Amino acid sequence: MKKVDLKISLFLAVICLIGGLFVLPYQIEILQDTLPQEYERLLETMPIPYSLLLVASSVQISVIAFVLSFIGIKLARKTGFSLKLLDAFFQKEKIKVEARIVLLSVLLGLIAAFVLVVMDRFYFQNKIEILGELQTGFSLMGLLAGIFYGGVFEEIMLRLFFMSMLVWIMMKLFKRNKKRLPDIYYWIALMIASFMFAAGHLPATKMMFGELTPLLIVRCFLLNGIGGIFFGYLYWKKGFEYAVIAHMFTHISLQLLITPLFY
Repeated sequence: MKKVDLKISLFLAVICLIGGLFVLPYQIEILQDTLPQEYERLLETMPIPYSLLLVASSVQISVIAFVLSFIGIKLARKTGFSLKLLDAFFQKEKIKVEARIVLLSVLLGLIAAFVLVVMDRFYFQNKIEILGELQTGFSLMGLLAGIFYGGVFEEIMLRLFFMSMLVWIMMKLFKRNKKRLPDIYYWIALMIASFMFAAGHLPATKMMFGELTPLLIVRCFLLNGIGGIFFGYLYWKKGFEYAVIAHMFTHISLQLLITPLFY
């Protein structure tokens, strides 16, 4: 399986390289919309040309994705997680895509987007004044960054690598060598990975609002944690690819369906 693991890791790294080309422009777009003074200061103090910074950040993301993918795949195979679709593709076998699982992934992605927008629109917007002032229109960069970076890179980090590693560590600590590990291992790993997934959005929250208040932190963990639980469950029960589909569709739904519907 070494060659297959290498091919999958390279494939995922290329996707993340593409995703990296959209992340920085999207972050700068958010900064320009929410904190124009910080945006101007960033342009003035940028140590290297923007184009070079963009390429460097994309390559960095790609390298990290490759390393985490390769290690994560090894750990996943030891802990009962699967990458059936990618395995079949790179082993030139028949790819069996289960329509009902794809539908479940899309549905969970849609629910995650729905909860995020509805909670903001009808609760947090009444508590956090600046939410009502933020632009919520369509962003092509936001859509592409969400699909390629969020959908793939974040799933590599939090599910394929981190969640697999947590289960593997627990397996070693408690001397479990059985093929069938207790479900509690996976639930613990799933919840910790979801917590870390939400925590990873704190810098973006601070960039968007210019500060981190207790309510903003609660909002960040609540709204992003729900998606993390969905993606983790799909990774555990259905496979890595379906977690990616759900995560991608969350961003697609946010940009093209849920946000336009409520705003």
